[in-house]
Amino acid sequence: MIDSSYSYPLRMATVSSGTLGDRWLLFAAFVLAGYAFIGKGFAYVGLPPIYIGEIAYLTGLVVFLRSRCIVGSFASLPAVLLTLNIAWVLLRTAPFVSTYGVEALRDSVVIMYGGFAFIVVALLLEDPRRIDTILRRYDRFSRTFVLIMPFLYVIDRYLVDYIPQMPNANAPILEVRSGEVAVHLAGAAAFALAGFCRVGWRWLLAICATAVMAASQGRGAMLAFFVPVIVAAVFVGKARVVARIVVLIPIVVFAAMTVETTFGEYHSASSTAERSIDPHQLVDNVISTFTESGSRQGESTKTWRLDWWNIIVADTLFGPNFWTGRGFGLNLADADGFQDVDDPTRPVLRSPHSVHMTILARAGVPGVTLWFAFILAWFGAMLRSMQIARQRGQVEWSRLFLFVTCYVLSILVDAAFDVAIEGPMIGIWFWCLIGFGIGTVMVYRAGRTAPG
Repeated sequence: MIDSSYSYPLRMATVSSGTLGDRWLLFAAFVLAGYAFIGKGFAYVGLPPIYIGEIAYLTGLVVFLRSRCIVGSFASLPAVLLTLNIAWVLLRTAPFVSTYGVEALRDSVVIMYGGFAFIVVALLLEDPRRIDTILRRYDRFSRTFVLIMPFLYVIDRYLVDYIPQMPNANAPILEVRSGEVAVHLAGAAAFALAGFCRVGWRWLLAICATAVMAASQGRGAMLAFFVPVIVAAVFVGKARVVARIVVLIPIVVFAAMTVETTFGEYHSASSTAERSIDPHQLVDNVISTFTESGSRQGESTKTWRLDWWNIIVADTLFGPNFWTGRGFGLNLADADGFQDVDDPTRPVLRSPHSVHMTILARAGVPGVTLWFAFILAWFGAMLRSMQIARQRGQVEWSRLFLFVTCYVLSILVDAAFDVAIEGPMIGIWFWCLIGFGIGTVMVYRAGRTAPG
């Protein structure tokens, strides 16, 4: 139950679910929660090639076209730059659809899912009360996610052989990636640090335990959690909360070592490609982020990425595909010789584990320039609005902007090390958050400049 003493920026009642836009937002909340709790398995709900994400996208576009704010949703610099990004990706996708078919369309969603942002912006401009409604729903989600995810994560890692497979899909019903878990933990932590919910020791223990497990799986997950949480704590002046987490983490690591002693001999036949939940691996991830750790596993993954990224840079910045990239549809791992053909248990690799390198390779220098211009414009709008709100003493607004900024920052950190925005599990979350950020800034500025 949500504490009624908490105030959201607009201090308005929850919107009724009677309109088409409100019903879509409720459906979108269900879809996002499914991706967060269940992961890849949930992405296969539906009938190929139309899955739950595509259903949400197509119905959302209908809602967008029926809204009264189509033109207004494009009236900001980030929205204009996002439109240019989408247009360029369309140009680099259309020529390859005849050759690669649905694969070209799937590769293009890294930017094409940006349509979710415009849907969210239009709905917020149509009825700003939806901001408070979304925050209330996120409050319920974040509390539940933090408390349940430690158990789901352990089940996914240690009991994967007993998890049923999705019908007509090569994926278990439950499959949550460490980076995805870290992102949502960071979002929940930023939400609490922003003062939108009050948490207790059980919540702190659960978030620390899950963060340690996720961080032990890779550098991306580790940084995706800790960087945004530290940023949020610094901005709101809550160093004590971070200090508590720092104190709790060694306790959790000690407990993890005990668990490792008990279960460390278990290895799932279907999870050989995953790193084990190992507290020692967490230390290796920290060291290998800044220097050589001495761990063969940590150094091999870093070397593998850097070698591939160097090939992409040579092919675009200093090569024949400077202006065009190689388009959407081509399997980059096959083209560059990084497909792991010796391990059939690993999923087919298509992207170079960095969204920036993916866009550079597929859309060329113009594409990655538009991408970075959009990201900088979005963060600039968020930080500028946060600064103005703080100067005016509008605490709820400033902390709302901080929460959304940290959430998106977490996704981008994860996406710099892994395949994240390229898929629906995090990609749809990312673009909905982008739209929520643009929409809240536009609502705030309209209210700030309105008479009276």
